[in-house]
Amino acid sequence: MEKISSIKEILYSEIKKIPEKQIHQLLQNNEFSQFIQHILEKTIPRIKNLEIETEEQLGVLAESLSHYILTEMLIPSQRKIIHQNIEIDIVVPNLNYLKNDPNNAVIIHFDKSNESNKTRGKIEQLKSIQKNNNNIWVVTNKESSNMCKMYRIDQNKESFSNLFIDIKNFVSNKNLDRLKIFKT
Repeated sequence: MEKISSIKEILYSEIKKIPEKQIHQLLQNNEFSQFIQHILEKTIPRIKNLEIETEEQLGVLAESLSHYILTEMLIPSQRKIIHQNIEIDIVVPNLNYLKNDPNNAVIIHFDKSNESNKTRGKIEQLKSIQKNNNNIWVVTNKESSNMCKMYRIDQNKESFSNLFIDIKNFVSNKNLDRLKIFKT
């Protein structure tokens, strides 16, 4: 747990180096890839020194960065919740939608395992509570051919930044964005 806290500390120390107004401008203009690329370039070399498996490092980093971005964008979400004895990393917009109207809810899972069997097992668990496979989104560092929507955590690809475009579009298309989209 201490090493995971170290990842979050490293992440937030890099975020604090960027003026808040600049971050808001990037997010408002859908320039997620520019912001994420910068953060990953600064944080990945620093977290490599921690004695944690690479997949766990990147999964924790991606999840923490996602929490930050969702908060800054005021996207309705619940984080780290348990439903039917299954831990959910993030559900957009909330658990009530997942229970009562699953087509209007997305589960986001951050893969932190270096074992493909564990990853597949977790996705199967999530499929038991979210029947719409298109609404299970997995952020991973591995190539995968699962039946879910996948986003790669990779410094050289924009896949991870597409997650936020897709979340923003999902919330907007489902009329779940009753709040302002960005902090002012």
